[in-house]
Amino acid sequence: MSKQPSQDDYATFSQVVEDLQVRIAFLDELVDQLNDQVAKQNSEIVDLNKKMQILYQRVEASDLSEGVAPFDPLTNKPPHY
Repeated sequence: MSKQPSQDDYATFSQVVEDLQVRIAFLDELVDQLNDQVAKQNSEIVDLNKKMQILYQRVEASDLSEGVAPFDPLTNKPPHY
């Protein structure tokens, strides 16, 4: 013989389902917030990469031979040697 579920069993099950629904709602909100943050960071990374490429182009385009002599370790010894 199988036992009929009591009203308490239904109440307990209902409470568990409600708790799970609340947790899912909070998790959905958290996932949305994290997704927004990742999208924002991605656009910032793209902007920073563009700026870095511009800086690299400026460095490559500049003539470094003017005013800066190449370092020669045999002739350019630091003063503490």
